[in-house]
Amino acid sequence: MCYKGSIAAEERRIEDRISRNFKKKVQYTPSYNINAFANPKVYIVAQDEPNVIKEAIWGLVPDWKKNDSQGFLSGKQYTNNARGEDLYETKSFKDHVINERCWILFDGFFEPHYYSSKIQQPYFCYIPDGNSVFDREILTIAGIYSKIHDDYYVSLVTTEANNFFAEIHNKQKRMPLVLDPRLREEWILMDQSKSVISDLVKKGFISDEFRAHPVSNQLYKGSNDESTIQAVEPFQSTSLFNPSLSV
Repeated sequence: MCYKGSIAAEERRIEDRISRNFKKKVQYTPSYNINAFANPKVYIVAQDEPNVIKEAIWGLVPDWKKNDSQGFLSGKQYTNNARGEDLYETKSFKDHVINERCWILFDGFFEPHYYSSKIQQPYFCYIPDGNSVFDREILTIAGIYSKIHDDYYVSLVTTEANNFFAEIHNKQKRMPLVLDPRLREEWILMDQSKSVISDLVKKGFISDEFRAHPVSNQLYKGSNDESTIQAVEPFQSTSLFNPSLSV
């Protein structure tokens, strides 16, 4: 699953890479450590207004709780992630799949690697766009949302991990559904059929090659500066990322 992300690129770079501008009155705030469990602000492109970038709260509030959104989120319902394979069956999500889909904009995300049942270390995952970890592609991650008055509440869609991410997230073996740029517009088209959406969940993951490296456990203590995404030594020796491994 994915509960921590990063979006620290310059505002103009984000707009250029996805060919959308931030909606007026949206105040973009870069962050190296977006913690889903705090129900933070994230940035999305939603079906109901697909030509602008909006703010949303990470944590979908289903329709039957729209009169008590804060109570629902504070109750630790954990709708931060939605299993792509179960979207049409899960009570909290099924009413939002047809015409409440979105992109969630990150430039990287964190996944835990388990050396044992008690020892884990976060890995920062990103697609390079230069020679440094500070030059990263903008990722459009599949999401679904609910809208209550003018507020958006989102869940990030996950899917079964490919070989690369199965080695990183080696316990649950899941990964965010990072949409291929050639297919991402399909995700936010209105009135898509169930078969098209299911096919995007299965085959819509980006083909570009990811990189990943271990980072400090200060991530879990709220670190939020450049050091948060910088590589550190792995806690234990590991065979991760041998030359033959690719996405």
